[in-house]
Amino acid sequence: MMSKLRMLAYGSAFCALMLFISSESYAGTIIKLNLGGVGPDVAMDAGGTLGTVPDGDVPPTTGNQNTAVEYTGFLDIPLADIGAPIASYTMSNLQANGPAQQFGSLVIQGFTGGSFSLFDAANALVLSGSLTNSTLSGVVGPPGTGGLFTTSVSTVTGGWLQPFILPNSLSLSMNLSSINGGAGLSVIGGPAPVLNAFQADAFVNISGDPDPTGGDIPEPASLLLLLTALSGVFAVRRR
Repeated sequence: MMSKLRMLAYGSAFCALMLFISSESYAGTIIKLNLGGVGPDVAMDAGGTLGTVPDGDVPPTTGNQNTAVEYTGFLDIPLADIGAPIASYTMSNLQANGPAQQFGSLVIQGFTGGSFSLFDAANALVLSGSLTNSTLSGVVGPPGTGGLFTTSVSTVTGGWLQPFILPNSLSLSMNLSSINGGAGLSVIGGPAPVLNAFQADAFVNISGDPDPTGGDIPEPASLLLLLTALSGVFAVRRR
């Protein structure tokens, strides 16, 4: 029992350290997502591919998981939060990289690649980014909470927020809970330990720095009108 508690303490300390490093290395949080609905939010399959799980909502939204959106940091004042879970989010194609590292009841798994996309209530792309190297840490066995996933600096690839965020300033983190329904993570041991497939609920934080060349951030409706007007101008000029 004491050994289990000791490993939980080690895991919590490791997660706290990673959060500290992340907060020191990357920009402040600008978007918070609480992936909701029935069933798991994210899953890793037997081939080591990690991503969000389609929630099966009808009518469907563009992203896999419906979510509320809380804008923070430099996005807090210009943008209104989306309170109901009618925005949507997809994360896909993160691939387990190398064997899992196990220290008693603590397991750490590296990932590489992947991408994410966030859509608003009108299914317009808010922000998308490509991911690079990521790390998942958590405790083997119950209670299946406290897993922490982080990704190193990512790149902005699209969305109506793209002009306002420095392209290489993004980072992403997920706090995982109810891993495998509370059973927690599991590992196949050996010379090259393998993290078994799992599923979990997730809270997502997206961080980034403002791009000083982007100007002031308009409300999405105003931005849509501006983009429509510019499209009309370009169409006339091409004629």
